[in-house]
Amino acid sequence: MRIDAPQSECPACGSAAVDVFPVLHHMMCAYVGPQYDFTSAAAEYACPKCRRCIMSGDRACEIVGTSARCKACHREFIVSPPRSDL
Repeated sequence: MRIDAPQSECPACGSAAVDVFPVLHHMMCAYVGPQYDFTSAAAEYACPKCRRCIMSGDRACEIVGTSARCKACHREFIVSPPRSDL
């Protein structure tokens, strides 16, 4: 499921209780997933696939998108970036 960036409600149930998370790409093992998949401790994350520690600001990990999860119905969806009309 997909929503536009300015939209702030769940497309499935209409709830306004939506959490937004960055989608991370760990380049060392090619894992791509929402930030909550990466376990965190202080200023470090651990990749769920390879279990390597990733420091905050590490170049081996990049933000590649945004996902959201509804607190009411627990559905997950992708947040489309804002359109730039040229």
